[in-house]
Amino acid sequence: MTWTTIWSHAQRGITHHSDTTGLIQLTLRQIAPVEKIRLVFTHEYGAHEQQIQNLSFKTNDKCQMLPDFSIAPNEVFKTAPIFIDPEAKKWQIIFRANESESGFSYNDADIFAENRETGFCSGLTAIEAETSGECIVALGDSLIEGATWTAPLQRKLRKQNLYLVNQGINGSCLLKSSTDTVSKDPQNLFYGYNALKRLENCLNSHSNVRKVIVSIGINDLINDELTLESFQTEIKKITRFCEKQNIAYQMCTLTPCLGNSGMNETKEKLRKEINEWLAKNYDDLWDFADIVEGAPGYLKMNFDSGDHLHFNAIAGLAIARQISSDFVKGE
Repeated sequence: MTWTTIWSHAQRGITHHSDTTGLIQLTLRQIAPVEKIRLVFTHEYGAHEQQIQNLSFKTNDKCQMLPDFSIAPNEVFKTAPIFIDPEAKKWQIIFRANESESGFSYNDADIFAENRETGFCSGLTAIEAETSGECIVALGDSLIEGATWTAPLQRKLRKQNLYLVNQGINGSCLLKSSTDTVSKDPQNLFYGYNALKRLENCLNSHSNVRKVIVSIGINDLINDELTLESFQTEIKKITRFCEKQNIAYQMCTLTPCLGNSGMNETKEKLRKEINEWLAKNYDDLWDFADIVEGAPGYLKMNFDSGDHLHFNAIAGLAIARQISSDFVKGE
């Protein structure tokens, strides 16, 4: 038994998108029938110390209060172990936070919809438990954060004591940190740091990570900020970093998106070149493009969410079914 991350959600800079203070309340479905957990807080995009107060964890009729604490920018804070009923089907976390600069929206497959004071959860980044399982990180953009394929795969893998965590950020890029404001301040990076820095931060806050799934680059392509050479260089940096950390990695092809307003035939040609390079250089490759492509360069009509870029739930299930066999076979 070892401490293992069993749930997480990627943080982003939320300075211009969230109230500065507020009561944060999350009710999650049971992630795993465990007896001991720790809550993990980070402050990845903050410039000021953040105060966490009145933190409580509730299952059934049992409510546990935890001491107040503060988080410095870039700090990782883990609570003392919390003992819980392994039969409890809902976990409720409540706390008050100030200086909300770094956090995530409540759109998560494991979080129940509720009326809340704030639009973002600030501070909390992960939950870890004492378990014999392992953590798998899915790093990427909206095609991961949307959870169309990660959510069904999570449900299947949790039965095998494998905990796939969603580290997707919509709008996130492979090459550069990206923001929706004209600023270089880290707390304004609403779409997050570049992929390598995000991965470094993730491994700093996550425990017992077995593998990283890398599915990112489509925003760079659509924004006309990608070349074959720049893609190759950055992916090699990511794989070298994983190797140094003794963590396996899984590459994913870039999926088709002709018909989207940001896509054209020149970018489609580059997408194909990138996928050909991935196929030639990485044995651990999931060809998402082959699964979802209909007419050349386009998503299958019944897989298209409507913008010709993002998958719908049917596409997500198709991806999850095809790649889940890799885990069933034990790789």
